[in-house]
Amino acid sequence: MKNIVFVGYHKQFSGLRLGVRLAKEMAEKGREVVLAGLKGKLPKNSGLKTLEFAAAAKPKSMADAFKKEGAEKIISLVSLPACEAAALAGMPYVYCEPENFKEEKAVKNKKALLKKAEKVVLIGKGDKPLDKKMYSSNAVRIENPAVWVEHYNYNKPACFKKENNIVAVGKLAKSGGFDVLLKTWARLAPAHTSWHLTIVGDGVNKAALKKFIAKNHLAESTEIIPADSDLYSLLRNADIYVSPAREPEGLDELLDAMASKLPVVATDVPGADELVANAVSGLLVNAGEEEPLTVALDELMVNWGKRVGMAIEASRMKERFPFEAFAALFEEK
Repeated sequence: MKNIVFVGYHKQFSGLRLGVRLAKEMAEKGREVVLAGLKGKLPKNSGLKTLEFAAAAKPKSMADAFKKEGAEKIISLVSLPACEAAALAGMPYVYCEPENFKEEKAVKNKKALLKKAEKVVLIGKGDKPLDKKMYSSNAVRIENPAVWVEHYNYNKPACFKKENNIVAVGKLAKSGGFDVLLKTWARLAPAHTSWHLTIVGDGVNKAALKKFIAKNHLAESTEIIPADSDLYSLLRNADIYVSPAREPEGLDELLDAMASKLPVVATDVPGADELVANAVSGLLVNAGEEEPLTVALDELMVNWGKRVGMAIEASRMKERFPFEAFAALFEEK
């Protein structure tokens, strides 16, 4: 059976991380799989066959593309249009989204689409029973799985110029909090000359952030690289991960960093405060405030033992969020 794994995107949740790993897992087990999504969003080095759609693509044209590809089943992560296309094409489909997920634009026929789904996988947690009237009788709940990075490049990426490295990932906009991070870094960098900060991302504030770097003479210790860079190699060769977000975003990357055995400094936005055990697997600081972030980063930079201890605790994310349990929900019947 030929499967299409369609990865959708939302500002607070991206299906890309899970979709790529799920598609690879299926391919490794001998299943024929194609990774699909919006143009420019899919990774270039996944090793998977890809199928791209314009952002304005209609379900009918998507359905035609699915048929042309010879697909027999659609697995959709955070993309109801892909489900609608599968329904139009007469193909079985499985849908996955975070529990209590809110679309940026309301989808009128969502309940009908979920009802027709072969299975609805909801990422969430809670003691209350799943509301199957809201989703479907085939709905199941699972906690957000950590993508454990087992194959990576041991050589330090070219952007790592010094002995110790900090990585930060996110949208280069006000919500990402990188203006606060760079103000913090301007205070710390002169006292920590063996350290380097790599910011991974794109966005409307990129030019302003680069201007700040130049004005404050941080070019030797700081670099901004594109969002589609090899994040896993960056994480595996880093020493600290920092998430300065003002809003709940970048939680996938935070989870990946912890699963990659990195101590983290993160703001206490909803979601991050559930992943990071403060002073155990990382440090939580007030969002949008420079002083707490400065103190927390400095504390980890000067204390190797604390970094190692927190890294070990962070790596236990693999035990809390096993990917294998998530992938098993998409096995063929």
